[in-house]
Amino acid sequence: MGNIIRRSLCSIFVLICAALAFAGAADAFTGGGFSVCEGEDIYVSGAVRYELLTEDGGEEDGLRTATVRVLGIPIKNVSVSVFKNTGVIPGGQSFGMRLHTQGAVVSGTAEVVCADGTADPAADAGLQSDDVIISVNGEPVDSAAGFTAAVNESGGRTLLIGYRRGGAEYTTKLTPVKDKDGFYRSGLWVRDTVAGIGTVTFIVPESGAFGGLGHGICETDTGELLPFLSGDVYEAHITGVKAGKNGEPGELHGYFDKEPCGKLTANRQCGVFGVLYDALGSGTVGIALKDRVREGNVKLLCTVDGTGVHEYDAKITRILSYGKEGKNFIVKVTDPRLLSKTGGIVQGMSGSPILQDGKLIGAVTHVLINDPSRGYGIFIENMLEQ
Repeated sequence: MGNIIRRSLCSIFVLICAALAFAGAADAFTGGGFSVCEGEDIYVSGAVRYELLTEDGGEEDGLRTATVRVLGIPIKNVSVSVFKNTGVIPGGQSFGMRLHTQGAVVSGTAEVVCADGTADPAADAGLQSDDVIISVNGEPVDSAAGFTAAVNESGGRTLLIGYRRGGAEYTTKLTPVKDKDGFYRSGLWVRDTVAGIGTVTFIVPESGAFGGLGHGICETDTGELLPFLSGDVYEAHITGVKAGKNGEPGELHGYFDKEPCGKLTANRQCGVFGVLYDALGSGTVGIALKDRVREGNVKLLCTVDGTGVHEYDAKITRILSYGKEGKNFIVKVTDPRLLSKTGGIVQGMSGSPILQDGKLIGAVTHVLINDPSRGYGIFIENMLEQ
């Protein structure tokens, strides 16, 4: 009898350990919550089963609650984000963007050549590249030209400069100096506009809303998002490509139309977003959320010449993270046509949509410098949430 009891206790202990192990896997997998498309009530992943609850009042603001069961045992309740099960138009078109920043962004500093030598008022004030000038003597700065005019009109009087660095705001005193031509200078190179080429990831057919790029537009040195004020979208025409090589990223070459075809409304960590005046493309596809994405063959949509959007073969070789950051998986270009044209992934292809089993699962974000055939991808779920 004692042996039977001990064996029974051991069996129960093993089951509990297994349940706890699976629960740990569930925690790691869901991160305390997961997502479903509208109409899904149950999702099963291995031994983990997610059952959406309906008795709590149902869906509210796109959120629901689900019970996580491991081996049939209820383990925990988690929050669930519900995505409306509507189709989107997959992109692949190149687009030009011109982003206007809040304030004047410092792109560099330099000594000022004066009649009797040189001076460095920017260094004396402690200002540096990637700082964002937001005010002069308490008055908001809304452009680079406005800041330059305030400096030149100072007459050499000390100015109180408000600026943003790393998400925090500071003030400092800057004293402009007269250069050899008689103009007052700050020693700062400033700008308020950034331009570039990217790729459209998806378009919402009913509204023309779109997302692209797969990552935000950031300062080169700090990686901080540029402070967004407004922006315009232009149709881009690709005229050539510089193929990527190991250690040397390639890039698309092209030009913008003169008139905008849409506007930017946000610059976020997971992409740029806006509205197109006339929706590009046709035909919608469904989306697949992050926990449905698997390693294996995918299709890549992009524009790398003047013939428009084409579909190319690629493969997800590794899933890195189910988090909300932009580098969720590794995608490798396998199509010989694209490899012969570009060497793989090049600058300007960021935002290229990735499809698996006919559904939009994500977008290309960055190329791997040591292997241009490979790059990072972001889950479409992360872009849609932003």
